[in-house]
Amino acid sequence: MIEDDIHAFLTAGLIEDYKQPIFNLLPEQTVYICGTSKSICSGLRVAYMVYSDAFHHKILQSIYTNNVKTSSLDAEVITELILSGVASKIANQKQQLAQMANEIYTNYFPEKKVGEHPLSFYRWLPIQTHLNTSQIETDLKNEGIRVFHSVRFMSGRTTKYHYLRIALSSTNTLDDLQRGLEILKYYVDKH
Repeated sequence: MIEDDIHAFLTAGLIEDYKQPIFNLLPEQTVYICGTSKSICSGLRVAYMVYSDAFHHKILQSIYTNNVKTSSLDAEVITELILSGVASKIANQKQQLAQMANEIYTNYFPEKKVGEHPLSFYRWLPIQTHLNTSQIETDLKNEGIRVFHSVRFMSGRTTKYHYLRIALSSTNTLDDLQRGLEILKYYVDKH
């Protein structure tokens, strides 16, 4: 099993019902990966892997075969950020911004969905409309906001439920997010 825990900084120690990584339950059968692109900086592509000795040879062979190498400069920068405590400060600031963005979203769309993460960088807004996917995206783009319909993320069978994926961390300011959500709320209510 491969466990990609890129959002661990938004979960571990913050979410009340968070248990632990699956790796802790099945260490001999799991490769745990946690990157820094979400928690620290998207431009610094460094990830850490934890795995059992049973996987050691195969993982090293695959890294060698694929010629995968993290930038030495990126690794040095991330290491310094971690050792100096700046990485924790950055992650904490991102947690606070995520919380504020989610609170703004909830002001416009208060319906809670089961299993929805309270610090998510995006939300799935349920929609019921007669418009087709491209029409919705085009209409909203013409209003100055960019959203993606859930059909873009599907693999396999279609579903009767439709959603818009609303990014909460793509604007330059929280005021911009609020303006975008106002436009979106008006559009959804109108249709």
